[in-house]
Amino acid sequence: MGLAYRADVDGLRALAIVPVVLFHIHLSAFPGGYVGVDIFFVISGYLITAILFRDMKAGRFSLLDFYDRRIRRIFPALFVVLVATTLAAVFIMVPSDLLLYARSLRATTLFFSNIYFAKNLNYFQPEADLNPLLHTWSLAVEEQFYIFFPLILFALIRWVRPNLLRPIILVLIVASLAHAEIRLSRNPIESFFSLPTRAWELLIGSALALGLVPLVTPRKGAWLSLAGLALIVCAIAFYDRHTRFPGLAALAPCLGAALILHGGASGAKGIVQRMLASPVPVFFGRISYSLYLWHWPLLVLIGYYLERHLSPTEGLMIAAVSVGLATLSLFYVEAPFRKRHRAGTSRWIPVWAGGAAMALVVAFALTAIARDGRFWPMSAFAQQADALARAQDPYMSWCSAPLSGPMRMPAKPQCVVGRQAAAPSGASGEAALPAFDVLLWGDSHASALMAGLGEAATRADASIRLVMLPACPPLGEVVTLHESIKGLERQCPAFNRGVLELIAEKRPKLVVMAGRWSPWTSLQPGFAIRDGNDRYLSAEEARAEFARGLARSVEGVTRLGIPVVLVGQVPEFGFSPPHCITRAEFSGADTARCLSQDREKTLAGLAASNQVLLDVAKGNPLVTTVLLSDRFCGKENCPAMEAGTLIYRDPNHLSVEGSRAAAGFINLAGILRAAAGGQQAAGQGTGQAPPPAIR
Repeated sequence: MGLAYRADVDGLRALAIVPVVLFHIHLSAFPGGYVGVDIFFVISGYLITAILFRDMKAGRFSLLDFYDRRIRRIFPALFVVLVATTLAAVFIMVPSDLLLYARSLRATTLFFSNIYFAKNLNYFQPEADLNPLLHTWSLAVEEQFYIFFPLILFALIRWVRPNLLRPIILVLIVASLAHAEIRLSRNPIESFFSLPTRAWELLIGSALALGLVPLVTPRKGAWLSLAGLALIVCAIAFYDRHTRFPGLAALAPCLGAALILHGGASGAKGIVQRMLASPVPVFFGRISYSLYLWHWPLLVLIGYYLERHLSPTEGLMIAAVSVGLATLSLFYVEAPFRKRHRAGTSRWIPVWAGGAAMALVVAFALTAIARDGRFWPMSAFAQQADALARAQDPYMSWCSAPLSGPMRMPAKPQCVVGRQAAAPSGASGEAALPAFDVLLWGDSHASALMAGLGEAATRADASIRLVMLPACPPLGEVVTLHESIKGLERQCPAFNRGVLELIAEKRPKLVVMAGRWSPWTSLQPGFAIRDGNDRYLSAEEARAEFARGLARSVEGVTRLGIPVVLVGQVPEFGFSPPHCITRAEFSGADTARCLSQDREKTLAGLAASNQVLLDVAKGNPLVTTVLLSDRFCGKENCPAMEAGTLIYRDPNHLSVEGSRAAAGFINLAGILRAAAGGQQAAGQGTGQAPPPAIR
């Protein structure tokens, strides 16, 4: 197969990169722009396999030559961007964020960033906008593919009969696609990032390059290309962050790219080929690699420096700057290094140079990790804030129910705190757990309360067990969605059913329900509620469904005669106080702005959810409501500090000190005494507990 230049292939690259960039600047007209990466995979599989197949059939294939070309193609622009991004990160990122950046830099340089991000991040969650190297996951997938594929292809051509090549490649494609669909149900984040679930996309391009799909007439090729363009446009326009991806849904953009490539290879000169081969698409196709590398770090770092999300207009301006940088990169970085070495020059030079570049960047990453991200002096207060900003809630990892596989409550001893009853000797699972008096049920906000409530239970000679699932408050069968946690729509109702079954089996003395309630009454960005027909609810409908779901959960507990405490959400900040303090000191600004937020503004966002809690509790003598927002806020402001100590670790999760303060407000010991005496907990007849003194 010849490798004559095809302008329409460069145009197809443009059709891939432009939607990706516009998706990343959050233009609403391109909700599925992320499928551009899938188009790139098909193009890459097509072109690289064509080169490999040509050389192998001619008997001149050399693995060293192949990697020489890959290094010349990938490394120069990549390492220029990595160095520039790292210099910027050192000067604008606070230590906790620079530490995370350094870890991702190490993974990127060694081409396993897809594996790193699969374990640490979700491509579609808001926090993804804070990682300047997130986009390198796709480079890692490609390079991992090209470690194995040349050897597999060489073996197939050398030792397998030609008529078996087509079915073998087809089996590999189907197996990878099936694996992607299965993993999408069990672990959607891993499915998005991993090589085994993406290999089929590159293999589709490989199948075309190997001639496994018969060529058609130019007229039919033009129609195939038109159909391919329609598939791509539909995916860009109608897919969004909630689309189950990259399983079967990825077929549309991948087949679309394949149809265009195959149509062009058939000699088609239809409207699609003419459009893609025109000067503007070709230009964007030529700069597509550098544009992909530059645009994302610029968007992330500028947004990070400004401490806010960028507007679409600002995003377009940054995209324009990225085009300029990509153009310079094409002519002064990519093009010179792509030229073949001079006669007599060792072919090992690119390999050694590439290895040296990798070693230097990894050495810096390891230094930053060893220094905990700290290259500049910090005050003791800023160090405390920075440590808190990077602190992880251990109960999240210990006690979170699984988001894949069958629903089960986490039966771990760490999830029961306080007076410990002896567990049966030799027992496992639930049977191995100590008995408990109080069950704490909820999402990550419940987990954040566990440290303080565990101490309170110990002092009261009682025990408390936590069962939680992130972003899943106790709302019965309500189908909840959080775009950062795919699979939640399936597992959240099952989790809540499982908790009610656990309560019916264990019969604790008290159930405490806590959660981040406000998103489900105001439909904050990133959250949604659907009904049983997969219809997204309006804010008014969602509030009513939220109230019904909470009432069903409460009724499921109180009908067993078990008292319930509904814990209102903590005040929510528009920023992370610890992070704000570190950033303010880092930039020489006043840290006072980080220590409080206006009471009226803060409570306005919680008023609707607080009222739902009060309405659910009203008239039920077994239900007590504690509104933490009223307790944490003063007359004018809601503070982020208590007695000189930060009580938040991010915008809406309490620190350990904050958890202790909340436990004082909840007064677990008093409620347990009232329950034991057969009386309604403090606040009888109002559904509202009286404010106990702050310790």
